[in-house]
Amino acid sequence: MRLLWKERAASTSVPVEAQPAPAVPSLGNGLTAPIRPDNYPELLETLRAPQLPEPSPEFYVDWDGIRTRIQMLPWAPRELAGRVNTSLPIPDDGYRSEDVEYAALAAAINSAHETFRIVEIGAGWAPWAVAGIVQARRRGLRAKGLAVEADAQRSQWAMQHAADNDVSAEFVTGTPEEITRRLREPFDGVELRVVQAAGWHTSTILQFPELDEGDMGGAVWTLPGTDVDYRGAHLAHIDVPTVAIADLLDTCELTDLLHIDVQGVEFELVQPASDVIQQKVRLMAIGTTDRLTEGRLQDHFLPRGWGLAIDEPCKAVFTMTHPTLAGFTVQDGTQLWENPFVRRDFPG
Repeated sequence: MRLLWKERAASTSVPVEAQPAPAVPSLGNGLTAPIRPDNYPELLETLRAPQLPEPSPEFYVDWDGIRTRIQMLPWAPRELAGRVNTSLPIPDDGYRSEDVEYAALAAAINSAHETFRIVEIGAGWAPWAVAGIVQARRRGLRAKGLAVEADAQRSQWAMQHAADNDVSAEFVTGTPEEITRRLREPFDGVELRVVQAAGWHTSTILQFPELDEGDMGGAVWTLPGTDVDYRGAHLAHIDVPTVAIADLLDTCELTDLLHIDVQGVEFELVQPASDVIQQKVRLMAIGTTDRLTEGRLQDHFLPRGWGLAIDEPCKAVFTMTHPTLAGFTVQDGTQLWENPFVRRDFPG
C-alpha cells in the first residue's frame, strides 16, 4: 500500500504551495551579561562602607555599614548583638540573606545614574530599601524608596530600621484609595515611605495571616474556604489593603530596583503588571519559592526581551505534606531580571 501511494503521488501534478518557515522563538536580548557566583565578591566589595559605625549593644553592624537592631529579629542569633562584622556575606550573612541578594543590590546601585529609586514589596523591616538608600547617598545619588509590608509589626520595624540608619521616613496607611492618593503626593523631605499594605497588581482588600514575630513566611493567599496558608499552617487571617504595582511605579523616574519577596505569589503579582513594569523598571529581583514559578517567570519575561542576569533556583525538601509547591521550599531562590529597553546603550 505504501508503494502504491508513492507511485500515485508521484504521478499527480497538482502544484504544492510553499509553506512559510516556522517562526523561531527569540528569548532574552543578547545584551544582559550574566552575573555568576564568582562575580559576587567583587560586586559585594563595592558595597563596603568606608567607615563602620562604632559597636553598640543593640545592633549588629554589617560590612556595608548598615545597623540592624537584633531585638527586631527574633530568629537571629542573640550573640550577633554588639558585633561589627567586616567579612563579606558569602555564602550568607548568618541572619538574613544570601550573597546573591546583595549582588543584586550592588548591580542596581552600580548601574544607577544621578538618582536611585528602590521599591521593596514584601519588605519586612525594609532591609533592602534602607540599604539601597544608604548606598546611593554614599555615591552622591538622589535616593528615594518605597517599602511595602502588610504586617503591622514589621511595618513599624521598617520605620525603626530607617531611623537607626539615618534614613528619613514617613508612614503610609489607610484604605486602598487613601494609600493611592498619598503615593501620588510628592516626596516632601523624606527618602523612604513605609506603606502598610500588601503589594498586588490591583488596589483591593486581601487576606493576610496574623503572624508571630519569628514567622517571616506570610503571604496574601489562603486556600479558599479555609484558614490554611500555602504551607499548610492554620492561621487566623485579617483583611489588609493592597497597593497596586502601577501606583508604586507611578512617577516620571525609573525604578532602579524592584525587589519582590512575597512567598509563593510571585507570578500572580508580576504577570498582570508586566506592561507597567517594562515601562518603569530597570532591574527586578524576585525571591522565588518553587521551581514551577521560576519556570513561569522565565517563560513570561524572556520572550518579552528581558535578560536573566542571576538565576539561583530555590531549594525544596519533599517531606511531609503541603498544599502547595512553595510549602516544601527550605531556601528561597533569586532571579535578577534586566529590562534592556531602558538601558542607555539600548540600540535605537
